[in-house]
Amino acid sequence: MGEAIVCKLCGHRRAKRACPAVDGEICALCCGEQREVTLLCPLDCVYLREARKREKTVEIPVEAISNKDIEISEEFVRSREELLLFCVYSLVQAALRTPHTVDMDVLLSLDALIKTQRTAQSGLLYETRAGNTVAAAVQQKFSESLKNYEAERQQRESLPPHADRDIFKTLVFLHRIGQQNSNGRLKGRMFIDMLRGMVPDTEVDERAPSIIL
Repeated sequence: MGEAIVCKLCGHRRAKRACPAVDGEICALCCGEQREVTLLCPLDCVYLREARKREKTVEIPVEAISNKDIEISEEFVRSREELLLFCVYSLVQAALRTPHTVDMDVLLSLDALIKTQRTAQSGLLYETRAGNTVAAAVQQKFSESLKNYEAERQQRESLPPHADRDIFKTLVFLHRIGQQNSNGRLKGRMFIDMLRGMVPDTEVDERAPSIIL
């Protein structure tokens, strides 16, 4: 019998799982404790996929819900389905093609986009930028994708651009969904994973170049 492989993380327990995040073998305990805490786990990791089935979300107090003054009805969501799905698709693309992006970065980028929309509604043109470089990159990629999408709709289908108010409410809706579907782990990507599941026909390769349209 060969010598037992030692866990690459703790250095003393027997390794039993191949971990793509460290490109090595780790023990089950380290996998459970460090998953999406110190490890940025690939979304297709079999152990992450299994853990997702039992994962619980962090409860958000009612007073902390995003932009409580904005009412978003079920009818609005149904009637803006195309816009919503495009925003989901673009957000997933932007997140997975920006290295090291986690749920908090996506939420920060959405928050900055919402604040920019609010400022525009007051008659001022000022772009709020997300507070860290990763979130800011996600924000920029999403904004560029949305701009290209609107241009394509007008050019190919002669459709008018979506109303700023509709875009604003769609962003608020996504931010609320993100708040309610996060696991609270430092490198958690439960929200990103959920968004990816909303557009199952779209293949998103985290290593691929960004092609939005």
